Amino acid sequence: MNIKKISRIEKLKFFSNSNQIIAGIIASFSGVLLFGILGFILYRAIEGFSSYGLKAILGTTDFNIAGTAGEPGTAVSFWMPFTATIITTFIALLIAVPLGIKTSIFLKFRVNKKYQKILRVAVETLAGIPSVIFGLFASQSLKMIVSWFGVSSYSVLNSSIMLAFMILPTIIAMTYDSLQSVDDSLLSNSIALGCTKTKAIYKVHKKAAKSGIIVGVILATGRAIGETMALSMLLQSENDYNQVLSSGNLLAILSSNIKTISVVISTNMFTESSNDTTKSLLFAFGFILFVIIMVLNLVVLRLTRTKKSVKLPKVLLLVKEYYQLFFSKLLLGIEYLFFPSWRKRKIVTENDMIMYIEKRNEEYKLRNIYTWYKFFWEIFSVLLCFVFLAWLSLNIISVGVGAWSSTNSTVFEYTKNTTGQALLNTVLIILVAILIALPISLLTAIYLNEFAKNKIAKKTIFFFLDCLGATPSILFGMFGLLFFIYTLGWTSQGIKGFSLIAGALTVSIVILPSFARSIQLALNEVPNEMRLNALALGSTKSQVVRRVVLPAAITGLATSVVLSIGRILSETAPLYLTAGITGSGQTALVNSGQTLTTRIYAQLTNTNLAESKNVMYESAFLTLLLILVLITIGYYVIPNWRIICLESKFISYKIKTKLQSLLNKNKIATA
Repeated sequence: MNIKKISRIEKLKFFSNSNQIIAGIIASFSGVLLFGILGFILYRAIEGFSSYGLKAILGTTDFNIAGTAGEPGTAVSFWMPFTATIITTFIALLIAVPLGIKTSIFLKFRVNKKYQKILRVAVETLAGIPSVIFGLFASQSLKMIVSWFGVSSYSVLNSSIMLAFMILPTIIAMTYDSLQSVDDSLLSNSIALGCTKTKAIYKVHKKAAKSGIIVGVILATGRAIGETMALSMLLQSENDYNQVLSSGNLLAILSSNIKTISVVISTNMFTESSNDTTKSLLFAFGFILFVIIMVLNLVVLRLTRTKKSVKLPKVLLLVKEYYQLFFSKLLLGIEYLFFPSWRKRKIVTENDMIMYIEKRNEEYKLRNIYTWYKFFWEIFSVLLCFVFLAWLSLNIISVGVGAWSSTNSTVFEYTKNTTGQALLNTVLIILVAILIALPISLLTAIYLNEFAKNKIAKKTIFFFLDCLGATPSILFGMFGLLFFIYTLGWTSQGIKGFSLIAGALTVSIVILPSFARSIQLALNEVPNEMRLNALALGSTKSQVVRRVVLPAAITGLATSVVLSIGRILSETAPLYLTAGITGSGQTALVNSGQTLTTRIYAQLTNTNLAESKNVMYESAFLTLLLILVLITIGYYVIPNWRIICLESKFISYKIKTKLQSLLNKNKIATA
């Protein structure tokens, strides 16, 4: 009997260790995947580096990738389109960073907790909107704003404004989470020492969360640098970089439509003039972009590891100093106009300014001004953010409903290049991608949250996941094109075709990092006491995970699946490179096909403007509708599923009893 018990315990330990090993191997898959993407792109880029020369790519300032008479160009500077990327990104950050920080502070400190979730859902809605819908909105509606400055809708300025609202949810989410992680006692202690609430928020609480805020800004920068499809709908010129950038005229740069580096890669990949040599150059550009994004991720890792406060660059400190001086003089001017008794006070030196500010603080004259000043910008930021969301949504809904109800609508048709077929293709890609990504993400999250004891290995896997998460989607598309099509030939036409299965596999890689991270957070929310109690009753670690942790985290797991489906819906660039932008007569995984987002992008080549606009808005409306449904399910239906079931049972019981009473009354009346 004892021998049987011992053998049973050994079997349980063996299976537990085996499960742990398998989960660890799958968790390390993220690292293999990261280096695999880097290796495949580098292998294809070697021909580009050797054909054009490293000096020509990195050491010149001319750009002419098309060349003449069908021959590839020789002026192929990486830095010219990348400079356009930096300009667009910088303007977008200049708009998004203050708006995002102020909105996060408002959500955290000014809004009642029961309303915070509603506003966060609105922010998540903004994050889930596909980039091509932003591009469509910017080209059709946002042009009214930039036209006030005499700038075309197809310009760097319009693209930067659009990009600012695309990266805004990332900054809001990261800033909000950083503020949440700071101990609330810092705020209460500062208030107890005599600070106003607003001053305690900005001078103490926000300062303590500075590292997380900077990390969010860097991650948003990575996304802005890698944005492709929305910008390709607005920026279309690549032959006048020197003329525009060397002019030094800010208005000329903002009104130009020079392409960014990611747009150059996507638009030149399948043009008539692109040959193998040109494509290898584009892969070289992609490799350099990949390296730059990895450097940004290393900066993020460094910022999250350091315990010291993050120092602002000298330029930003100088700007901050001049800003404070200007604000103080503005307040002095207000006093001079409206408070005659203080007119005699003169401020000549810096010490006079310091004494003036200290005296006004002692008299509580500046405190209310500071509070109302900050509160005004918080309200302005929140209103701007949600007005933009409402404007975008109402524009897509109003025009999209009209396009859907028109006689030319193809929502319910399933032939080649119709909206109905695009919807069917989208559903197929979602199903395949989720079936592939779910087990890998689940086992990765289980290993990281339940089994990983080595801190170095755990941080390494987290780093790989974060690197994959920050990688521009155009690079995933390039990897999918190289591996699934050029190498494996998983299409009905071999290496010269496109296929839905290649698109689904590529998208499954795209969602893997965020999928694993969200599942890991769901597992982490399960109370540790449940694990300890199960272990005390004799269960193995694997049994605890399978029978206790996973059932307890089922709501979070379901929400993660729903949000990952929303991420698939919003992707365009990987599907453009792997699944193609033209459909096939027969819907099959090995055939090419449009999805809802690539169908929007495909209309750029349609010469019939009225028809293309209807198709774009019809597809955009259907995509937005699906995203809203998914967000509602993820944030309201799944977390409250038990309550909904109980309410539905109660309602059905009330209906049955009411019907039964009516039947009984009828029987009595007939009798």
